[in-house]
Amino acid sequence: MLTVGDHTDRNGRLLLEDSAPKRGRKEAQRRGVRMKSVRCPYEDSPSRLGGMMNLSAFEALRHDTAGILNGFAWLHRNYAVGNAGATGTVRALFETSYLGLSLPLVVFHRALDPVPPHGQLPTFVASMFKASRGVFSAAVDMMNKKGAATAVTAADILGFAGDEGHLARAQTGRVCAAPSRLIERTLTAMLTGDGADPDRSGLPELLDFQTLWEFFGIQDAVSQALSDYRFLLDRASGGTPVPDPRQLFGRSVADGGVMRSFGECSALVVDRANRAQVALNLVLGRAADVRPLDYDDVLRLL
Repeated sequence: MLTVGDHTDRNGRLLLEDSAPKRGRKEAQRRGVRMKSVRCPYEDSPSRLGGMMNLSAFEALRHDTAGILNGFAWLHRNYAVGNAGATGTVRALFETSYLGLSLPLVVFHRALDPVPPHGQLPTFVASMFKASRGVFSAAVDMMNKKGAATAVTAADILGFAGDEGHLARAQTGRVCAAPSRLIERTLTAMLTGDGADPDRSGLPELLDFQTLWEFFGIQDAVSQALSDYRFLLDRASGGTPVPDPRQLFGRSVADGGVMRSFGECSALVVDRANRAQVALNLVLGRAADVRPLDYDDVLRLL
């Protein structure tokens, strides 16, 4: 439930675009989905000028501009109800972009009236997901380097993203195809809701905010637990790759100030993942009595 793979929107475009599984990219091309790439022409963005960008993806996203901005304004308005003190901060950027990442996961996986994984997701939701992916990586970096409570503007974030390399994706070698002005407008809608109309968003017809918020909270908590476990794994292995982490179970590591065996830490993270699986299923109205996750499942999640 925590990610998408070869999922597509109503126009057949992949949500992950160039980062989608190879099989999904080949299938999209077979169906005639355009994936034209050009050199980035934006002189106001030195970090990506001349890099290869997916022009076809941007042209599709451009048609959803109003839906994207209104959708983020709707997320901001609902988010601000319980987090008024955080609006306009790095924390708000992180959490709102995380909500944008969670949108398709909720509608794909809910028990009641789920959206099929291929060819049915409204394109503006897919576009919000794509925009959120880029913003999220910058938000995480800003959290670590500037602090969650730091007040920021859209211009601050765009400058930071350019300086720190977040406008280019190392995995694909592609750069963000959206013009700087559109990025700033999107960031403003996420931070303050300005420049858009939440009452004109199509999101409330698709899902309710409370379900999205609960899903996000559980997903964020289990993702943090898995991230902490990866750190413990690196510490237990001394930074060297090991064929099977089970070989490390007898080693002692500091976990939150408590010395435990790596095996005990592993059992705790498996239990945490199972409790999260039950909670996610309950939020989505799905059966909670699913097959329990085992250690191999957790390793795959890493």
